Parts: sequence; C-alpha cells; structure tokens
Amino acid sequence: MESGRLKRLHRRIWGDASPEVTGLLLSLLVPIYFGAWSLWFAFGHPFVIQDDARQHIVWFQQFVDPALFQQDWIARYFGTVAPAGYRFLYWIMAQGGIEPIAFAKVIPLLLALITTYYVYRTALIIFPVALQACLSSLILNQQLWLNDDLSSATPRAFVYPIFAAFLYFLLRQSLIPGLITIALQGLFFPQLVLVQLGILTLRLVRWENRRFRLSRDRRASLFWISGMIVGTLTLLPFLLKTSEFGGAITAAQMQSLPEYGLGGRSEYFGVSPIAFWLQGGSGLRIPVFPTIIWAGLGLPLLKRMRLPLVKSIAPEVNLLGQVLISSLVCFLLAHLLLLRLHFPSRYTYHTLRFILSIAAGIVLTVLMDTGWRWVQQRRQQRDWQLKLKVGIAVVTAAIVLIVPAIPALFFQFQGWVIGEETALYEYLRTQPKQTLVASLSPEANNLPAFAQRSTLTGREFALAHHPQYYQQIQARTIDLIRLQYLANLEEVKQLIQKHHIDFLLVDRNAFTPDYLMQDWLIHSSFQNIVQQAIDRMQQGNLSAIGQLRDHCGVVSTERSILLETKCIIAAYSPTHPPT
Repeated sequence: MESGRLKRLHRRIWGDASPEVTGLLLSLLVPIYFGAWSLWFAFGHPFVIQDDARQHIVWFQQFVDPALFQQDWIARYFGTVAPAGYRFLYWIMAQGGIEPIAFAKVIPLLLALITTYYVYRTALIIFPVALQACLSSLILNQQLWLNDDLSSATPRAFVYPIFAAFLYFLLRQSLIPGLITIALQGLFFPQLVLVQLGILTLRLVRWENRRFRLSRDRRASLFWISGMIVGTLTLLPFLLKTSEFGGAITAAQMQSLPEYGLGGRSEYFGVSPIAFWLQGGSGLRIPVFPTIIWAGLGLPLLKRMRLPLVKSIAPEVNLLGQVLISSLVCFLLAHLLLLRLHFPSRYTYHTLRFILSIAAGIVLTVLMDTGWRWVQQRRQQRDWQLKLKVGIAVVTAAIVLIVPAIPALFFQFQGWVIGEETALYEYLRTQPKQTLVASLSPEANNLPAFAQRSTLTGREFALAHHPQYYQQIQARTIDLIRLQYLANLEEVKQLIQKHHIDFLLVDRNAFTPDYLMQDWLIHSSFQNIVQQAIDRMQQGNLSAIGQLRDHCGVVSTERSILLETKCIIAAYSPTHPPT
C-alpha cells in the first residue's frame, strides 16, 4: 500500500524520469549556483578575503614563499593550533602551485557538492521520497551559504562533508568508509569525533517494550568497537600534543579576564541566561535564518499524526535523535570541562543544521503531499478561499526559495572583507618581507592578507585561549598604546627598537578619545593603560607620535597615514629636531 502511494507521488512529481537521479542532479545545482556566485565575488576584487581566513589561512602563504612571516609570533601560533589534516591539505595544494588564499576561495564549492551528495543520500534512506531529499539538501545548502562557516575554508568548513558522509555510511553499515570519516574528522575538526563516537554508542541501545535493551546487531557492535579504536588513535596526537604556547586557558582564568566578560573580545560570561544558553561560544546556537529550517521542529509531532506518508518514514530516522542526544551530551561535558573540550557550541552548532534540515525536508514533504490531496479533493469547487490558500502557499514557497538565493543577501552573511587601502598594500609589498607594521587600526587585521607583511598585534589575533600566546599579545599591545599615546621621546625610540618596528600605521581619527573604545582594548586586562591614553587625549595633550603624523608619513590615504619609524627616531635625534 505504502509502496504504491510512493510510486504515485514520484510519478506525479518526476514523470517517467528516475526520481532519485533527477532529484540528485537538481540538488547538486543548488551548491553550484551559490558557489558560482561566491567565486565571482571572491575573485572579483584584487583585495578580498573571508573574515576568519585572516586568522587561519594567511599564514599558510609560507608554504609558497618561506620568506614570509619568518619569526612571526602570530603566524607560529595559528600554524601550531591548526589541525594536522587541514594544514597538510593546504601544504599539498601549495606544492602544486595553488596559493592558500586562492585555494580557500575555491574549496567551499567542492565541500558543498560533497555535502549535498551525502545529505541527499542520507535523507533518501530515512524517508524514500526524492522530493524530501531535495528539500533537505536545499535547506542545508541555505544554511551553508548564508553563514560564514563554509566560505571561511577553515577547519569548521570541513565538518559538513565529513559528517554528512559519516551519517550516510553509518546508515549503510559501511564499516571501512565510516571509519575513514571518523579519522578524517579527527584530522580536520577533532571535537566532533566525540559526537561521532557518542552516536555509535547510542546505536548499541534500543527501545523495546518500554525498556532500554542492548542491541543484538553484531554490525553495530563491530562499528562501535572499530570506531572507538580509530577515534582514540586519531585523538591521541591531538590530546598529547605539546606546544610552545602551553595549554588552553582554564575556566577560573577565563572568569578573571575582561576579554571573556560582557562586551569583551571573546564574550562568554556576563550575558543574560537566554543569550548564554542559546548564543555565542556557550550556547546551542540553533539556526535562525533562513527560518524554513524551523519546520524540522515539527517532526516529533508529525510522526504522531495519521497522515498518508508518515508511515513511509523509515526506522533510520532514529539517527537524527541519536545525533541530537550525542551532541547535547558533548555540549554539557564541554561546559563542565571548560575549556578543555573547547567551546560548548562546537558540539551543537553544526550538527543541529544536519538534524533540522533533514527533519524539515520530511515535514515539508508530508505537508505538501497532504495539501495536494486536500486541493485535489476540492478542485471541482470554484471556491475563492481555496484559490487564496493555494496562492498563499505558492507565494510562500517562492519566497523561501528565492529570497535566500539573492546574491546581495547571502554575500552579507559570508563574512567577506574587502581591502580598500590599495596604496598602502602596494607600498608595503615593495618593502622587505621581514617588515613589521605596528597599528591599533582595524586595518592591521588586513595587512598580513593583503600586504603579506607581519603586524605587531591586532584585534583578529588577540585571542586569549592560550595564556602564553596572549601574554605576548598583551605586552605588545600595551607597548603600542604607550608608543602611540603615552611615551616620551626616549621611550618612543626604545619601544620601536625593542619590537623592531619598521612602520607605524595611524588612523586619522586615532587621537580622538572614542577611538580607543574598541572592544578588544577597552574590555581587556590592560584597560587601565587604555584609560590613561583616553584621559590624556581628553586633556588635549598630543603625543610625540601625534606631532609627527605629517612629518614622517610615507603613504597617506583618506583614512590613515603610514609612518616610517626611521624618520620618527631621526626626527627626535639631537641633530634633527622635529619641525
């Protein structure tokens, strides 16, 4: 009976074509559409990079030119914390002549295609209706392309194809490919291996006669044993790895730092309870937009309803619940062991998108089939209300499909940064590769990417997750604030020579009190130094550097001035007094 109903549904939608093949091809067109537009944008400007790529990928340019970022503390740090598989992939591409920054713009499309294929196949096993698999992959692609995870090409971008493949091979009971996905996850995004192992553990238990019982499925036991071995071996190097930057910050240290407080660079504590549990690094981070994914929340209710297609939902749908439970357990463990398992949101942010996308595809397909049957039963009636309801449904569907696919909209969510200081980048590229620029300007975050020269500090790089690293960033930033706002003539020379600074980039509005109200400065462990600088500017006292902005500038743009430190030192020497 159910098989006949599904065949009629497939014939109504796909005609005589193979529904599975046609549905897959249509599904793959979605990432191709989003990816093509994203590639056009990413390569359409000489200076454009994804926001998080400035942290994680720029330093891989060393694979192409080893002379870049030598003795760079920031480059060493981000290179050290990069997962092994992720680092190796960019290295092997560089050996083939593909620059890391360029590769990072191309790889998201490939990752999205792989994700789409496996999500489509997984959804088809759970609910064997090609329309549902199409909708599930479409909704997940909306989540991928209207967020910055995939476009960042950072380790979290690789979660999606690897985890999608894991779900598919798990349902197919394909042991070797499944184990490979566990190993790959450990090489690219180790935290999610814990979720995978949790899923394998939950599959050893079944609900029978209102009691939990151990499964008698030997394949599930074999998968669990093998998965535990592979997962443990994969995580061991990650757990035992030692670093010059020491261990991660402890919960007690986090609570003592303003950087993790309300308004801080890595805001975690001090927020409202709702924000704490739903947003940021501490929260579940349930997907919000596009809101069509919320339809997945209706799946538990839908399964209780006596609708025609509900009986066609396979028992494999229980996998969604297993993913949810495993993710929540890891989420709670991460809270208890803060920050040993990294931020808690890492364990739910990505998996919730898989769960809700597939669940939403099922819910929408069942409701569409029910609605179609309802219309067919009343098609002889020339009821204006019927036409109105059908029209509203059609318009709603069009909005759900069209609005998220508007390029100008989804570009806004992908976190692209466009460099606008072309003259500055081009000048610095002509300088020696060991050149060091010091700046409190937001533009300092772009210099390693666009000028390919080192920067002393910057908001993007001021992460307090590893104390030994952050202590150096703190010291550098404090010295830079003193240099720019508080130092006398002799201290200016000493600080420049101490850090071997070649250039100082100063924004034109840098000597106004509001300038230092940047979150990473005013909500920091060195906020007393920041406040001293603000107080001095409010008193109208112009610092030594402020007096030399026009005298030592080598590049001047609408927003900033690049000062040469040789000129600064010479200007205050006894034989060359300032003019």
